[in-house]
Amino acid sequence: MNFRKRNREASEVETGALADILFFLLMFFLMISTLASPDAIKLLLPETAKPAPTPANEVVRLTVDENRNYFIDDNPVDFTNLETALTQAVSAKKAATLIVRMDRNQTVQELTNVYDLAAKLNLSMVMAAEKKK
Repeated sequence: MNFRKRNREASEVETGALADILFFLLMFFLMISTLASPDAIKLLLPETAKPAPTPANEVVRLTVDENRNYFIDDNPVDFTNLETALTQAVSAKKAATLIVRMDRNQTVQELTNVYDLAAKLNLSMVMAAEKKK
């Protein structure tokens, strides 16, 4: 038995071109990352200084319970009359702030309806919430 060793050529991987490609990719991503603006999303961030609290007499409280009953300062109001009732409640105050308390099971549409009314009357609005337990 004559087993001859075959002479195989050594296979090589040329890495010179691969290094060039990686260098160009690195340069490309470095240039693109400097062009990307970290402030792309504009946010109105809260101020660090504590603002003066709104006086209690400048606050109008709107409550919506689980049955979609509306209350302005504990007085029941129909949704059809809500705009006029809010206008009357705000007219006696200089810069009224609307504090909205809604039942957590209410739909987003209810909140949107209240928000639209507040925007129509140029009221600043605050959502009241419970602390997480």
